[in-house]
Amino acid sequence: MNNRAPQPQREHHFFVSIAKFLFHHPQHGIVAVRDPIRLADAKRRKLDPIILYGITVAGLPIRWLTFSSVGQRKSLREVLLAAWRDAEGLRGMPDVLRVNRYVAQADPELVADLARIDVRLEVADAKDKTVPASLRSAHDASRWLSRRHDPVDLSLAASVEALCLDAHADHDWRASRSPRGLSNRKLEEGIERWLDLPMRNPSSVPLEEMDWEADPWLSSWETSLPPDQPRYFHHDGMSRRTWLLLGEEPSEDTDDDDDEFPVYEEHDNTPEIARNLVACWPNPSKEVAAEAGITLRQLQWFTSERATLDKSTHYDLRHLLGIEYDERMGGYTPAGPYVLIARKAQAIEAIYQEISGGGDACPCELVPAQGQADPSWRYVLINAHSTPPTIIMAPRGETITERLPDLIMNYEGIRPVSPAFYRDVVTTCARASQTPRANIQEMTEFAKRYERHWIDCAWLPD
Repeated sequence: MNNRAPQPQREHHFFVSIAKFLFHHPQHGIVAVRDPIRLADAKRRKLDPIILYGITVAGLPIRWLTFSSVGQRKSLREVLLAAWRDAEGLRGMPDVLRVNRYVAQADPELVADLARIDVRLEVADAKDKTVPASLRSAHDASRWLSRRHDPVDLSLAASVEALCLDAHADHDWRASRSPRGLSNRKLEEGIERWLDLPMRNPSSVPLEEMDWEADPWLSSWETSLPPDQPRYFHHDGMSRRTWLLLGEEPSEDTDDDDDEFPVYEEHDNTPEIARNLVACWPNPSKEVAAEAGITLRQLQWFTSERATLDKSTHYDLRHLLGIEYDERMGGYTPAGPYVLIARKAQAIEAIYQEISGGGDACPCELVPAQGQADPSWRYVLINAHSTPPTIIMAPRGETITERLPDLIMNYEGIRPVSPAFYRDVVTTCARASQTPRANIQEMTEFAKRYERHWIDCAWLPD
């Protein structure tokens, strides 16, 4: 009677990509990039891309990496067989090798060839996030590989060969039985169970080495990167690698002058304010960006603080969005007046706090004293002290509209106003929503029409 427990299905993830954080430089050898850089920008710095190949045990932090230059690509079969033969932590061949569709399309014969050695190739569908996660983890891990092997020279071939040896030594160390110090006991036990599996060495069936198609998918990660920024080379003594870091290279003059006060750089809060305003602007973000003379992606990079704008464009965007410098607060603030749309709770709450100076206002919903209200929108007046009025349009029936009393401090409920004034509010909001630049222009004219409603520095309608 056979009492042996059945072996679990073994699954590996296999991926190929241009390395996101590793390049080669003729003077520095392998260079690690802390913040990703576009290939064109890397080329201007004499950095050559490197191809990363990796195999990861599904669900476990056990991976095997190797590399090649772009001009001397490795056969996918060569990579797989070498890993299954030499990488102790992989425990030999899997039952299932999962890849993304690009790898499968790059080498159409791979599925049949692997079937000859009893390995089933499966293509991850679009909803499967495990293979992309394995690739991201491999990208991140690659930049922290310690330099254990010195290349015979700093040529591309010698540097990549030494990098491969570093990666293989890192795998051997991580696949050893030494304590890992992981805080996840379940994960530790999963690793131990995997490493207890017997080796499953590749069969002697030869697989013909075939070329594969290297298309733009290899560097798909660069499409979302912001524009290039200043960078400099820095040698790290601990990792023994040269890094390419963001910023200006520090001055060699490090002498301290005790007679001078340190100079602190003022934080520019424009991106945060712009991000919240754009989220509430009546027009699509793409139209706001075009009006400011930039692309939508540039606007997104700026508001997420991933990239800066040149001085002129920075000013144009502030002017368009009504962002002004407040000397009292030592920073920028939304001056308005605006027509805003309640879409995101966090954004509308943040803008209200800025406009009202922390809640110094008596906001209210405007409704006509006689006649029907707008069937699509509710109109909330922000009548902050010492500032022109701002109107928030809230779509009827939406959850965020019901939350407005909680998001807008000191909310005073519904205020009936004359039908003529209500019609002017609705018409003004419609005109202000036509173009990004019309917003402040129309609201400024609206405020001028009702200047007589300033009472004790607070703006109140009839």
